[in-house]
Amino acid sequence: MEFLGIGPLELLLIIVIAIIVLGPKGMVKAAREMGVLIRKVAKSPLWRDVMDTSREIRDIPQKIVREAGIEDDLEELRRTTQGTISEIKKTSFTELPIAKKPAENTMTPPEKDNPEKEKSGEEK
Repeated sequence: MEFLGIGPLELLLIIVIAIIVLGPKGMVKAAREMGVLIRKVAKSPLWRDVMDTSREIRDIPQKIVREAGIEDDLEELRRTTQGTISEIKKTSFTELPIAKKPAENTMTPPEKDNPEKEKSGEEK
């Protein structure tokens, strides 16, 4: 949980330092003044303009998509993709050909590698 890049331990440290510097009565007075300042900023026309501009900047990509007509292409792409996915889901794996397992190595090793055959060959 972070607020303005400040974690809970940093916030606790700031509060402890503020209590030490301002004292308990000064903390109440400082908190009241901060509340008044925040209220003034939030109700100021400058803050409203900043918030409106921020909202417009966030909406720019959506406006560009609407004006360029890309929205229809995106919807068509979604429909096509969903159709393909549903076809894949309907296809069962039993319909797919199964590759045959390769046969075990049926080749016999050369006689010089097989000591048993060498012995049996020598005895004959």
